[in-house]
Amino acid sequence: RGEKTCLIDGGTRTEAPRIVKMLRALDAFPPDYVIITHPHWDHAQGVPRIRRAVPGQYKMEVLASQQAIPLLADPSFNAPFGREPYESIQNVTALNEGDTLDLGGLTLRMFDVPGHCQGHLAILDEQNGTLFTGDAAGVKMTDHTFLPPFMPPTWDPEAFLSSVNKLKQIPHQAICLAHFGCIYGDEAASILDEVVEVNQRWWELYERNAGRLSDIDHLLQVMRKEINPAVPAIRPTSLGMRILFGLASAAGKVSGTETAIIDKLAFGDYLKWLATGYQTYTARRSL
Repeated sequence: RGEKTCLIDGGTRTEAPRIVKMLRALDAFPPDYVIITHPHWDHAQGVPRIRRAVPGQYKMEVLASQQAIPLLADPSFNAPFGREPYESIQNVTALNEGDTLDLGGLTLRMFDVPGHCQGHLAILDEQNGTLFTGDAAGVKMTDHTFLPPFMPPTWDPEAFLSSVNKLKQIPHQAICLAHFGCIYGDEAASILDEVVEVNQRWWELYERNAGRLSDIDHLLQVMRKEINPAVPAIRPTSLGMRILFGLASAAGKVSGTETAIIDKLAFGDYLKWLATGYQTYTARRSL
């Protein structure tokens, strides 16, 4: 924040109340601006609930890429993720490559970085050298768990590589991924090369198993054998999820399948979405 405040991404509809609570604790609610990096549900669908929490005497401006605006307005765009209901997000201010947002002491510069998703923006805090990449550079859950970005419905591998090369040319001191936080130093310098390697490795895994992409248990077994990711320390925030994780862990210990059960809870949906991203792209390419 500068003299004005800006929230980057609005999270999911279930996360929105927690975001509002955290911003209030920081004396930063409502923010003056919300920038949506891209129109996927887990970055945008919290915005309507955040808007409804804003007192009537305040104004909170929502901004996104020009290309993202029609996708934000279309609830069906996120149908492949199965996280309905989705709300139409309208009254969004358009941003384009090279636009800046003056926060009064901080300037944010916009970069178009499609690939993971159409209408994806990266945002550079020019004063601090912090680069917010959304999901354009994948999801790094732990030092040993880096998930690729080939998500439905608009994955474009050529655009992804072009965007990664663009990100490499932007001077930065830190990279803030939309999931699991910011990275600094040598890791920030190497992650943009790493994500290309990670994406290729996972893509080849899906190619080899193209006939069994609907079998999530099979994909989990292959993932464990070939990639062997470390399961992050997940701390569910809702009572229901805490009970679910506790029951799953207890049942797994009794049956000797705890790793498989926790893998499915941690990675099952993501593997399914990657399968849809792979299938959507290969079907489009074959036309």
